[in-house]
Amino acid sequence: MNDSSKYRRRLLALTAAVSLLPILSGCGKNGGREVQGNVISIRGAVTIDSGKESGSHPQSVTIASKLSLGDRLETSPGAMAALLLIPGIFIEAGAETEIVIGELRVEKRGDAMVNAMTSRLATLHQNRGVIYASLPDIGSGRCELNVQTDLGTLVARRGTIVAVRLTSDAVRVICADGEVQWSGARGGRVDEISQGYFQDYRRHDVSNGDFKRELTPVTEDAGAQNDVATALDVAAAFDEFALRARNAPPLESSIPIERRGTFRPP
Repeated sequence: MNDSSKYRRRLLALTAAVSLLPILSGCGKNGGREVQGNVISIRGAVTIDSGKESGSHPQSVTIASKLSLGDRLETSPGAMAALLLIPGIFIEAGAETEIVIGELRVEKRGDAMVNAMTSRLATLHQNRGVIYASLPDIGSGRCELNVQTDLGTLVARRGTIVAVRLTSDAVRVICADGEVQWSGARGGRVDEISQGYFQDYRRHDVSNGDFKRELTPVTEDAGAQNDVATALDVAAAFDEFALRARNAPPLESSIPIERRGTFRPP
């Protein structure tokens, strides 16, 4: 991603963060608290099952739906859901994906409107499918997304765009911008995956502690190139949402994410 594109993303995302601060108005002045995530856009059949109510049944997701601790979101074949977990942390759940919300926590500095958020932390568990995450390089303080799988955990921070694809055989972590970290479920080493590279962690190799250390350039794999292109498109669409959040009234219906941009090899 070139410098002008990064600057534009930073500017638009900062606009979104300021525009969406009212959703955090309930945060305590002297510490953080759990907040709810928002649904920006959906396509196809998407359901949510609340983790707070025993015996509850999945409900259809709308843009009025809120995401809370323990909620399980699932997308059907051909469906997707774009989510604002916390201002500055966006994800898109692709088709046939299942995630569970683990934590959405924000710490806010009193009633300040500039650099008000001192800490933003989102944690989710990915059970299957693919997610694309965008964390624009704006604001101050901690900004972190943790994506947990049964094979390990991804940590993404401010200034990153990343894709995580989980199948029955492996998890693929692809960094489209910035740098992310991956740690295996059994502990040990932490891998740093930089822009334009990816790593496959196969279930058999992970269980035996036998997997390569070298990262693979995205340019060497067509599937990885497609995921990077989609991740950049998703990030651009979130930027457009930021602009709408600044200049338009609240959305009353789902607006499909438009695909924009092209992949640029590292």
